[in-house]
Amino acid sequence: MGEVVVIRKMRPEDRRRIREICCQTGFGGESIEPIFDDPELFADLWSSYYTDFEPESAFVAEHIGEVVGYLLGCLDTRRYNRILFGRLAPRLLGRILTGRYHIGEKTRAYFRSLIAQLLRGEVVNPPLKEYPAHLHINIAAGCRRMGIGSLLMESYLAYLREKGVRGVHLGTSSLHTSALPFYEKLGFQLFGKKPTLFLGKKIDSIAYVKRL
Repeated sequence: MGEVVVIRKMRPEDRRRIREICCQTGFGGESIEPIFDDPELFADLWSSYYTDFEPESAFVAEHIGEVVGYLLGCLDTRRYNRILFGRLAPRLLGRILTGRYHIGEKTRAYFRSLIAQLLRGEVVNPPLKEYPAHLHINIAAGCRRMGIGSLLMESYLAYLREKGVRGVHLGTSSLHTSALPFYEKLGFQLFGKKPTLFLGKKIDSIAYVKRL
């Protein structure tokens, strides 16, 4: 692997870099630029719960003094849902209405597609009683295939076991072609998949689960 990779808990000063990686990898492992207008809104949407409300469950990978990957975790998805809909969503909506974000046609198409998926029931949701925890994991493009994802996942799974969590799930899609074998190698099992249409492209919405 060359230089040592350090896996550690997130620190407050890591928040900016986590948000950068979130936007650099947020569309099938690639940049969100072709499908989303404002990176601040995207990062607020997909990372702010973990960095602001549950940072103790977030891990980062540091390589040559720079954060090059993260695993954002949540012990209890029901708590996540309460905070998402009770606090985060109203805050984001308020910022949208007051012009804090740039909302262009790409962003409008993204949200139309996301909401349509939800309304059509095309997102796979494992039972939270059995699999209460969840995660998001992303590695910067230049640092993949170095074993960083496995190190992050091992640290998080050990953390979940220490906390007495009985199971974990993750949501992904067939856009993430290289990630699916990675999850299966780590013992995650396919819970289900549903065909869906996202931004005009036919893909599968996929959920993996793992008992601990």
